This record gives sequence, C-alpha cells and structure tokens, in this order.
Amino acid sequence: MAGSGGARLRSAVLAAAWAGIPGVEVLSAADGGPLTRTVKKIIDPLVVRTAARPRLGRPLLEPAEAAELTALVVADAPRLRATAAWFTHLKRQRRALRITAGDVQDVCFPLAYELATGSGAPGPDAPETAAAALRELHGDGEEAGVARLAAYLADPRVAAGLTTRLQRHWQDGTDPVLAPEAAVALLDAFADDLGDDAWRALEGSAAGHALGLALRRPGGVEAVPGSPELGLQRGDRTAVPPLRRRDETGPELLERSVERRVRATLRRLPADERGGVHTLVDDELARAAAGFGLGLPALATCFALGVVLAPALRPLDGGAPGASAFARQLTAQVAREGYVLHARRALAGTTPLTPRPDPELVRDLREFAKQFLGRLWIRLHGFDVRGELPAGAGDVRDLVTGVVRSTSLDLRTKVRRALVARLPDLEAVS
Repeated sequence: MAGSGGARLRSAVLAAAWAGIPGVEVLSAADGGPLTRTVKKIIDPLVVRTAARPRLGRPLLEPAEAAELTALVVADAPRLRATAAWFTHLKRQRRALRITAGDVQDVCFPLAYELATGSGAPGPDAPETAAAALRELHGDGEEAGVARLAAYLADPRVAAGLTTRLQRHWQDGTDPVLAPEAAVALLDAFADDLGDDAWRALEGSAAGHALGLALRRPGGVEAVPGSPELGLQRGDRTAVPPLRRRDETGPELLERSVERRVRATLRRLPADERGGVHTLVDDELARAAAGFGLGLPALATCFALGVVLAPALRPLDGGAPGASAFARQLTAQVAREGYVLHARRALAGTTPLTPRPDPELVRDLREFAKQFLGRLWIRLHGFDVRGELPAGAGDVRDLVTGVVRSTSLDLRTKVRRALVARLPDLEAVS
C-alpha cells in the first residue's frame, strides 16, 4: 500500500526484504514474512536498532528510509540464517533442560542472535553451546550479571572498540532538527494545556532529543532553562560518558558511565528478559548518545518536560514567578506538606529545624528540583529499557505528578528521622 510521496508500509518493506533471505523459516510467519516477535525481539532492537534510528521504525516509510531498512536487513542475512539455526538448537535444549520460564521466542530469539554474532553458524558442538547459554541465562542473577559486565568492560580490546563506537554515536547526534527555543516553546505549551492534542504535537516534534542535544554544544546550558543548577552535567556542555568510572556516586545524570547504566538494566530486567552482556552494552551505547540519554523520543520528551518544569519546583520559596499552571500546581502540592511548612519557619528564624545546623538537610530541601529530575530520569530509563511508552497526556501528567510526590515523601522521611533523632535537644531549645 502506498501513501503520499511514494511512502510504503513498513511491514511491506520488511516482508519484501525478508523474502530474499533463505533459511529463516523458523523465524517466519505463515505468509513468509518475519514473525511479529522476530521483528520485536531481533529485527528492530538488534538489526535495525530503531532506538538509534527512530525514522526507520515509523509505520510509513519514504523511499530513502525504505531503501535503508532493506539494506540493513539484507546485509545481516548470514547472521539471521545462523540465528534461525541457533534457535532450533536452543528450543531443543530448553525442552531437554525442562526450562519453562518465559515465552520460548521472547527468551531465545535474542539469545540465538547473540550466539550467531559470537559464534557464527552452529557447529558440531552446538547442542552443548546452546545448553550452556541457557543455563547461564536462566541461572543468572544480578550479581553474576554485574560480574560478567565488569569482566567484559575490563578487556582492553573490547573497551577500545566500545569507546570508538560511543564516540561515533555521539558525533552522529550533535545536530538537533529543532532549535532549543522552539523545543522549549512546545514544552511550555504542553505544560499550560496538558491535553492529548498538545501531547501528540509535542511527542512528534523531537523536542526532547533536540533540547538534550543542545546541551552538548558550547554554551548549551544557556538554551536550557535553569540547567546549570539542575545536576545534569559537570560543565557548560555534556561530556561523552565514560565506559567506567571509579567510585561513581556523582548526581550528573547525563554523564553516568555506561557500566552504571547497564547495572541499572540488570536490576530492572529479570534474567529471562535480558540479552547477553554485550547486547545490553551495545543498547546502552546507542541510548547514551541520544538526547538526555534516552533512546525513545517520547521518553526524552517526558524528561525535557521535567527539565522545563524543574526550575519552578521551589517549595521552600513558594514557587517561581511566571511558572506554568502545572508547575504551580506541583509546587503547591509539596508546599502544603507539614515538613515544608516547618522548614520554611525554621529558615525564617522563628523555630529551629534541628537543634544544630544541618546543611545537608537544608540543601536537600532547597535542591528539590535536582532530586525530582534524578528520580524522573531513573524512572524513564527503566521505561526505555523495557520499551514502555506513555499512552497519552494523562499518563505523562500522572508520571510527573507521581515523581514529584515520591520525591516529597523521601524528603519528608529524612526530615522526620532528623527530628525524631534529636527530639530531646529540640525540646530543650523550644
């Protein structure tokens, strides 16, 4: 089916490319095209990498995009044939080992592709290799996964190749298609409206990635409202994240190491839903190079919305002048909390917050926006890893409101603990 300007259905483009690859019947549907799960588990994330090439994931493709998609699939034909052969071995060994966790295609399609990548077509020892891979996958807890990740990144040749690839990804994404000022205007418009039409316009605008990529250019912090104080990066432009960093505890969200990001993925995904370590690292390289370090554009836009709202989230100061109605609502939600009212009185000098000055507690209260963004980014990274997207404006509003609430509850707990621990001293000075 053709659309305007010669556009073609993506499914038809994939089916035509797939028809030219013999030996992939176990990955194919009755009509000869790729199975839906083949597209979801192999073609999109591993062959085409739609997280890094979102233009190739659209339902309708222009001729140039259709040609690029076809070329990527056809070029990977030998590995796809090997993947099909490995899947047959994995399915047989899974049955022999009496493994029932997860759907066989969901679990074994990515693993088959990983074996095809590392070993090529199956050889005489394929049954033993497949059984070992299944045991490793299904017996792999977070601790074992972290150990393998550390060993993988410690290999100098692997690290050099990954660093080069990350630099290339980073350079490829330095030219946003939307000016930062236009992105901020779209985000402000949605914050004032919060309707589904406004969300659809924002979601399709690439505003999130545009604003994130703007931070990588010299002086980019000036294009993002309040960014120098939001803990997004160390300097005036986002630096390329390292593969690893010693004693990594800094809050800079956009410069977290690849290892730290993958460790988070290991915590979020059960063993039978993960690919191999090298697949997780490859995914994170592409994700780290996208705007705000989030591969799915809609999620980058959700974070950009948080960045635009964050400077107004100042519950100790009663909000910021000129803030959107949504930002004022969020600030009021926190400002009504008893612990915030207590803190405001303490900072006004009318009552002690604690019997002794507690700079860390006061700093946490003043840096509410930074803590909100940290929690929002972690939540969105989890969505990105699992491929989850907000269904509409209501989901986005609930997401942001929920993160503000959880940030407030966390700070309330800190204040309560400090007050309870020092109650005798407080009574003495009251």
